[in-house]
Amino acid sequence: MNDKLSNTIKILPDFIANQIAAGEVVQRPESVVKELVENSLDAGADSIAVIVKGAGKQLIHVYDNGQGMTKDDLSLSCKRHATSKIFSQDDLENIRTFGFRGEALASISSIANVEIRTRTENEHTGWKLVAEPMKDDIMEPCNTDKGTQVFVRNLFYNVPARRKFLKTDLTEFRYISDTMLKFALLNHPVRFTFYDDDVLIFDVHPDTIEKRIADILGEKTAGSLMPVFIENEGIEISGFVGQPHLAKQSRTGQYLYLNGRSIQSKSLSYAVFSAYEHLLEKNANPFFIININVDPHTVDVNVHPQKHEVKFDDERYVYKLINNAVTETLRQNNLVPEIRIKEMESVSPIETMKSSGDSSEYIMVNKVTGEVINHTQQTIAPSHSQGFKKPGFQHGEYKHYARGNFQQNINKPSDSQAYEKLFSDSNKTTFQFDSVTPVVDKADLSEHFDKPDSMFWQLHNKYIFTQTVKGLMMIDQHAAHERVLYERAIKAMNKEFSYTQNLLFPIIAKITTSEISIIKELVDDMLNLGYLLEIKEPDTIELKGVPLDVRNGLELSSLKEIIENYIDTQKVSHTNKRDSLAASYSCKAAIKSGDYLSKEEMKKLLKDLFKCNNPFSCPHGRPVIIQARLDEFDKRFGRIG
Repeated sequence: MNDKLSNTIKILPDFIANQIAAGEVVQRPESVVKELVENSLDAGADSIAVIVKGAGKQLIHVYDNGQGMTKDDLSLSCKRHATSKIFSQDDLENIRTFGFRGEALASISSIANVEIRTRTENEHTGWKLVAEPMKDDIMEPCNTDKGTQVFVRNLFYNVPARRKFLKTDLTEFRYISDTMLKFALLNHPVRFTFYDDDVLIFDVHPDTIEKRIADILGEKTAGSLMPVFIENEGIEISGFVGQPHLAKQSRTGQYLYLNGRSIQSKSLSYAVFSAYEHLLEKNANPFFIININVDPHTVDVNVHPQKHEVKFDDERYVYKLINNAVTETLRQNNLVPEIRIKEMESVSPIETMKSSGDSSEYIMVNKVTGEVINHTQQTIAPSHSQGFKKPGFQHGEYKHYARGNFQQNINKPSDSQAYEKLFSDSNKTTFQFDSVTPVVDKADLSEHFDKPDSMFWQLHNKYIFTQTVKGLMMIDQHAAHERVLYERAIKAMNKEFSYTQNLLFPIIAKITTSEISIIKELVDDMLNLGYLLEIKEPDTIELKGVPLDVRNGLELSSLKEIIENYIDTQKVSHTNKRDSLAASYSCKAAIKSGDYLSKEEMKKLLKDLFKCNNPFSCPHGRPVIIQARLDEFDKRFGRIG
């Protein structure tokens, strides 16, 4: 018994410890690419090539012209905690390199076959190391160029449970592509070459940051950027923000860096968003490329296994600095007005004053309308009114909040009762809205809208009002059209009918490698949906046809927005791909809030809506219809009890 107890705690073998570390450092092929490219940048390389096969599952080959390694350094490179970047506690608190923990190569070599070839500038012969799980490393001389090449083959081959949870090749390649794009954007003095098997994805040469952005994201995006710069108390904020038309529903156009390292921070991203808050539509996210340069002593970059998140000594100050820098840039470009409107509290229009006759008599006057309401026999002088709160919807109800704060005698004359009916707290009424039960049966609505006396109104080019047999119906025009297009898209992808209109002049456009990956992943459903397109080059498509409901001038933008929204939808929901694609298409192709509709267009939209299987909610679950019953109006106006 005692022997068993004494052996309960054991030291893990190195290969098990490395596999556990690999679980944190290497989540997917993209993690390997990230770690190896960071090592190349730390080695001073100004040319880095990345080649992947099978989305990195078969092969990841990273080739740089950095300083290389000696034989002794190479022999230690795959050992756990081996690093050339940290030697003391002070180094740990003053990190200026990317890969600093000495776990990447050891972790990778425990779950894959690794080969490293390297040579320094002062050596005539290079060295090769072969590392495989559960085997001793093999070292031998080889002929190779100055720098380092790392080959990672058969990733996760000895950890089938980890390999099983990887996504499809197209999805895994998209992760790699996004990471390579982030590296290439900011490190503009470095040449980056990126291949998918034998297909060149991009090859960008050292140039200015503006030229690098144009090469990666396109001339149109680069031409719509505004420079950002501010420096204060040792913190420098630099980069670019996009004009409002570059905003997207997803966050795919947001690139945040700390001392050149790509990071994620909801707080700092919101610092940019808050500067745009009144310039963008709801749920839109501004485009930005921002680098924060700070003293490494004031930030901890080791709080996340993949080093995506960081911790600042004073994040609130960094937030304020970014917000001020972006706000100033927008102001200089005449996108933010300098006028500041002081917020004022609304007050009651009712004022109480003494009558010109008997000093004991008071009257109430509506300062807006001039209406006089007698209010006699007050026993004390009235206090100032407390004002009106704005009425609004709360949990499906419309409540009337207006009131006056008057202290009055209990025996009031009858002429004050009208005032009390309208304004007293004790007589507040509640207006019930029904967003579920139809006022008119769904089957009868199409015929109802065809009647000569059917009436339609559009409120602020956003909501449609129409009279029904038993009351008033209010429809969100965007949500309604979303539902119509969603159900059409599902039917089209099920091949129930053709949904394509051919373009007279095909559109040729450059798009990102991530967008290409999504198109490849969804090509059959997109074809059935109505998008006729052909991939001409790794970053170029030819668009020959679009769905019938896509409006003129929005052919390419609708495709790009659908892809962006699809990526965002897949991150936050577990719906199937076809459903996500249909929901993304319907959202982007639908009538927008602010679009004017004629009476016939409103009637057509409502008729199409009530032919849907579920007309009462949009594909994202928001309500389409709110209905007010006629008897609720009657109660409100005192016609019935």
